[in-house]
Amino acid sequence: MRASTVLWDIDGTLVKSGGVAARAFLDAVTEVTGTRPSAERRDYGGRLDSEIADMLLRAVDADTALIPDVLKALERLVEERLDDLRAQTSAFPGVAALVARLAGAGVRQTVVTGNIEAVARHKLDAGGLIPPLDLGFGGFGDSAPDRASVARFALGRLAAAGWNPGPDEVWIVGDTPRDLDCARAVGVRCALVATGRRGVGELSGLGADVVLPGLADPRPLLHRWGL
Repeated sequence: MRASTVLWDIDGTLVKSGGVAARAFLDAVTEVTGTRPSAERRDYGGRLDSEIADMLLRAVDADTALIPDVLKALERLVEERLDDLRAQTSAFPGVAALVARLAGAGVRQTVVTGNIEAVARHKLDAGGLIPPLDLGFGGFGDSAPDRASVARFALGRLAAAGWNPGPDEVWIVGDTPRDLDCARAVGVRCALVATGRRGVGELSGLGADVVLPGLADPRPLLHRWGL
């Protein structure tokens, strides 16, 4: 069945941003709590910013009631560092051409992301993807308490605008198992791309409808989408 709606993940799927927002997250927790989390590698992929804030607050033994304060500081710090974000952010190979092609074919495109809305907008703007992505219909890390609810929020915004595709016409595209879990939770299709931290081998056994090494050659995806 032809795809009519694509809900994109951002980090590791559409753009890479050089860790500017990740460093701002550590700085936000430090500012709010007075203690800096260690820079150890954590599994942030596919998580909401509120979940990441929770993880980092727990890492410094701080009260998780401070999550809203951390997110507010994060938004401000990223805005203060927009020059760095713009300098270090780029769309992955093939992304710009693919989203433009989908727009030309009448496919409705927005995002389902763990990023809070302000940070998502900054990243996508820096990556040159607004437009064709329409964030007015997106679901963000500050839209709902979990990833599936974020997706339902986006689908609800589309429905309120009169866009009511069948579940087989809707695809979530991401780079982590949590993107697949989200798609399954809301009953839509899923494509995974290995442009994040997980390779094709790791993603292939998860049960996604399509797994690609990246979007530089989107032909298998376009074929599946009937485009």
